[in-house]
Order: sequence, then structure tokens, then C-alpha cells
Amino acid sequence: MKTRIIIISFFFCLFMGISFWCGATTHLSGSQSADSVLWKQQLDAIMKNTVEYHLEYVLTDYKYLGKISTEEDLERVKLAILDGTGYPAEAYGKTRLVSLKEFSSIDKEKAENIRKDVKNSLDQMLLLRLGLEEVELEWTCNGTIYKTTCVVSDTLGVLYENVFMNSFMTGQTKTTVRSY
Repeated sequence: MKTRIIIISFFFCLFMGISFWCGATTHLSGSQSADSVLWKQQLDAIMKNTVEYHLEYVLTDYKYLGKISTEEDLERVKLAILDGTGYPAEAYGKTRLVSLKEFSSIDKEKAENIRKDVKNSLDQMLLLRLGLEEVELEWTCNGTIYKTTCVVSDTLGVLYENVFMNSFMTGQTKTTVRSY
């Protein structure tokens, strides 16, 4: 399992890195299809790879919600990410995606550290204001459908996404809940 996570993480980073390094541009001209936008290409690749590599979380769909253009939009998106699902936990041999509030009941200290790390990452990213946009992702995990918030940019692609960012962080270990 750990090897599979490393491989998927590597391919995800490689795909994003090559796209950016090769100067993939996503500015839409009159003749350019909306499907050629970098973040859409990346999400389509994630969708394909999560099925192909038989991961526990499968990206099944995504929906564009709009531009993040005001301070209120920024705060709403940040809260949606911090208070939404997308934090993997294993209970009774099954993985599910939980909110940080639920995760806190499993491991309060780790949940607080995750919250601080995610908040710092989002604050830094949102300060850049690189034409940020909001996309809702739909994940299936062990038969349950979860929706998460994703921040994207037409010029840089996927900037923040809960499930992959929290599943494949270097040094991140899986939290297992056991009943005694």
C-alpha cells in the first residue's frame, strides 16, 4: 500500500511539474477548448489514475463553482476546506474521509497540527491571488460519496485539494481507529 501511495504521489507531482515546466499555458483564446485548461487536464488525469491504480479514494466527478474574487469568497473557501471532509482515517478496516472535527475525536493533537498546516498553506496560497477559482470534487471511498473543495488557477493548475494533499504528504501516516 505504501509503495502504491508513493508511486501515485510521484506521478501526480511529475504530471504537475512537467505541465508547469513545459510552459503549459491555459489562457483561453477563441479557438481553444475549455477542456484544455490545465487544472481540468490535471483533474481528468487524477480521475483516470485513481481508478487505474485501484486507490481507496476514486475521484468520480468535479464541478466548477466559480472565481474566488472577494475577501468573503476567500474566507468561505478556506472554511470549506478546513471544515469539510478530505482527511483520511481508517476505522474497522475501512477507509473513510472525515472532517478535522471528526478527526479530532481520533487524535486531537494530530488534527490540530493538520489544521495549522492546512491553514498556513491556504493563507500563503490565497495571498498570491493568482486568479483563483473554486471546484467541487466528488470522491467515492468504500461506497460512500464525499464532496471536497479544490482551489485551482488557470495558469498554475490545481493549487490545493484535500484528499491527495492529506493522503500523500511525505511522512504522513495512516490513522487507524481500533475498538477494544
